[in-house]
Amino acid sequence: MNITLSAPPETIRIVRQWADEQHTSLNQYIRDCLEEKANDVQRERQRKAEEFLEFFRTHSVKMPKGWKFDREEANAS
Repeated sequence: MNITLSAPPETIRIVRQWADEQHTSLNQYIRDCLEEKANDVQRERQRKAEEFLEFFRTHSVKMPKGWKFDREEANAS
């Protein structure tokens, strides 16, 4: 997927020069940064999902005998 990025010319010049010194391109550097952020987001989502599941594994809810879900009661304001 292609995207358009706006940044001050001086910023682009500095980072492009740095990327060249690292034997990479500005495009590759930006791709790497995006990939790293996507991985961070995925790891955080996975951590939250595991935390959620662990909560349900370690906590129990006991409903009173004979209790039944009542949609009208649940939606009452």
